[in-house]
Amino acid sequence: MLSEVSRSRKITIIGGSIPERSGDKLYNSCCVFGTDGKLLAKHRKIHLFDIDIPGKMTFKESRTLTAGERPTIVDTEVGRIGIGICYDIRFQELAAIYAARGILLYVYYKYLTFISSLYAWHLLSQLCNVHPEDLPFLPSPFLLNFWRPPS
Repeated sequence: MLSEVSRSRKITIIGGSIPERSGDKLYNSCCVFGTDGKLLAKHRKIHLFDIDIPGKMTFKESRTLTAGERPTIVDTEVGRIGIGICYDIRFQELAAIYAARGILLYVYYKYLTFISSLYAWHLLSQLCNVHPEDLPFLPSPFLLNFWRPPS
């Protein structure tokens, strides 16, 4: 579907984050389609989120997902884009790699589930910038009508 829309509208689409099965492995992936509808790149989330707070919460993406192995850089008609998913943003090494390779725009997808995440996401958007002129784009379905930057 995204391929067809990108081709018919002649736009580049960065498709968000979806589960992708490859053989016996499952990845959290983001596909990028070019203006001709062809797949330009696929980012597989590199940093899986595992947390264990004894007696309170355990969540381990690594029980289900396989980590991606490399940064994803996409050359588009408007410039170079670096892709990340959710927890990837917490690792400035990824942003540094992108900056060294001349990225125009950083795109990190995350699904925000509660208001405290908004404040963390705002702070992380600033931290992912290696240079002051770097442009982060942080889409999230939760942010549709709720985003108010912290004052």
